[in-house]
Amino acid sequence: MAALAAAALSFACGGGGAGGVVSTGPSDPTAACRAKGSADEQLACFTALYGVTPLEAPPVVSDARFSVGVSLFTSTKLSGTGKVACVSCHANNNAGVASPVALNGRTLTRALHPSLRGGDADDPANLASIQRNAPDLVNKLLGTPQFMFHDGRVAVDGRGGFITPVGDKLPAGLENLLAAQALIPLLTRDEMLGYAPGTNGGRSENATAGLVADPVEANPQPVWNAVMQRVLADPALAKGLADAFPDVPPANLGIQHVANALAAFQTRRWNAGGSAFGFHGWLRDRERWPLAANELRGGLVFFDKGRCAQCHNGPKLTDAKFHNLAVPQIGPGVGGGASETPRADKGRYEVTRQDADLYAFLTPSLWEVRATAPYFHNGVYDSLEKTIRHHFDAAGHAQAFRCASDAPLLQAGVQVACRDSQNAPALYAAMVGRLPSPLTSMPPLGDAEMADLIAFLKKVTNGNNGG
Repeated sequence: MAALAAAALSFACGGGGAGGVVSTGPSDPTAACRAKGSADEQLACFTALYGVTPLEAPPVVSDARFSVGVSLFTSTKLSGTGKVACVSCHANNNAGVASPVALNGRTLTRALHPSLRGGDADDPANLASIQRNAPDLVNKLLGTPQFMFHDGRVAVDGRGGFITPVGDKLPAGLENLLAAQALIPLLTRDEMLGYAPGTNGGRSENATAGLVADPVEANPQPVWNAVMQRVLADPALAKGLADAFPDVPPANLGIQHVANALAAFQTRRWNAGGSAFGFHGWLRDRERWPLAANELRGGLVFFDKGRCAQCHNGPKLTDAKFHNLAVPQIGPGVGGGASETPRADKGRYEVTRQDADLYAFLTPSLWEVRATAPYFHNGVYDSLEKTIRHHFDAAGHAQAFRCASDAPLLQAGVQVACRDSQNAPALYAAMVGRLPSPLTSMPPLGDAEMADLIAFLKKVTNGNNGG
């Protein structure tokens, strides 16, 4: 089976495209799986073929670190305005994402927190969305991850360190990639830092936001210092950090300890390792935790006809690579493309400046996908079915998307910044023209197959991560 897995994955996704097509000739490594006697046996064969195994146990986290991590995650003292917390965008009970709210049958996308720009909730300066969809927080440290964020701008450097937007200004003592990631939203004006008085239409009294000019990442320390001053001035948080890091003199506690505590909380709170429930239970003990007939059929669609496993493989159901799926362009995006006319979120390209990475984003893990709506890097789709259908006809769905009828809404019914193939035809032609060939010839799925696939994906859970 190991040899079969190597053969199958040699056809899998690579570079900036989505996956290649597994051979259906005489040497087809999937033929042995199709030949199995039952759907359960076939699915077991396919999971082995694509390296899908039970998740490892997460790193051990002490009670003290978990406790202060919870407090920091829910504290507004980490933000420039003192009114925004990690939990403002990352719900504590739903795979780490805030569930979409519907209005007149359409999703409301998340607007900037009113305090960030300093106006009232209905101030025109606040009627803008966050740059990208808040990612889920499930299993982030399992499987030696290489990247964080949709565009991978936080990454391991291969030498025991981390690549981040702050370059060599990253503090020493960060314990893992998730901790390095935790420091970046503190510097992002549209997430937790906010805007200085009199700038960008805001009228706040946000002294922290005025400490540094843009780009904030070029001089992050004043912001981190201000955050630490507020944290250590809070007796409960100060004691919690001291208890969590007993070997560190209180005077030496720094922003890296805040980041390490946040990572510790997320690691213990959102993980599937060791659990026996849903698909994870089936992987551990098929007889004790069987899948229903429709879920088995959906699993076979996922691994075979649907080709999903060519990008969503391995224990975390992701190839950890970047792919262009021609996702409709909504929201301001990140990087230089956000200031172009029309705006263009160029994804991984903004990090690497490689043409092959234009419009490409990191393949997400599918654990708890039932609970992580809205989907894609910008939250353009609010349902699994819409998201799946886009995969099976990326060009058609991209070209047919219309801002007026399909884009999520903002509060007060204001639409999110949006581009479609009518008002930005060249942008859409470029995205569609860069689709990898497998995504231009996907097999059609019938309604019954779609229903089975969704049923299977809803079982990709361990029952412990909300939703």
